[in-house]
Amino acid sequence: QLHRLRLAAVGPFAGEHEIDFAALSAGGLFLLEGPTGAGKSTIVDAIVYALYGHVAGSTSSKERIRSGFAAPGTESYVDLVFETGAGLFRVRRTPEWLRPKRRGEGLTKVQASARLWRLSSPDDLDGGELLSSRLDEGGAEIEAAVGLDRAQFVQTIVLPQGEFAAFLKAKPEERRQVLQRVFGTESYERVQERLAEMRREAEQRVREARQEVAVAVTALRTALDPLEPEDA
Repeated sequence: QLHRLRLAAVGPFAGEHEIDFAALSAGGLFLLEGPTGAGKSTIVDAIVYALYGHVAGSTSSKERIRSGFAAPGTESYVDLVFETGAGLFRVRRTPEWLRPKRRGEGLTKVQASARLWRLSSPDDLDGGELLSSRLDEGGAEIEAAVGLDRAQFVQTIVLPQGEFAAFLKAKPEERRQVLQRVFGTESYERVQERLAEMRREAEQRVREARQEVAVAVTALRTALDPLEPEDA
């Protein structure tokens, strides 16, 4: 569940913007609508980038996060508050970018960053306990909380254009694993395995019963066969 998204200097959005997803979803389904180039895909990219450090499309570069309309000294960032069964979290990511040097001319590289907090209440979205300030560590924490890696997330939750086709064309075992993680189908799988085991046990009992019947029938036939006549 998404609660809030803040972004700045991302895609076509040169300034700071905020989306209150909690308010939007309170009324049920909602639609992101707008003409081509309005920034709909950028919002999806920002969500995926916040969670996984990469944009939604598998063929797109995460470098597209940095807005080409941003002022040279403006930092690009995405700040997402989301909730899963593991709790309420806030993640803030910044991509790698070049900013003007504070002294002299030229540009200096600013490394990508990520910070992850665990929040105690939806009423305090800017507080919480800092869990990680490292890219790798924060990424592992988020993946564990969501229960899906990026590839699985974009195949089943975000569904960017053309990506769902890859899921449909995946091998049955790959689809099974993804759907099992998304929908928690482990219990149904255990029931299926138990039913298959019961079927095998029943079939074995039937085979053993048939063998016993065959032995009994043979014995009965032998007992009922007329004795050979005695020699005259």
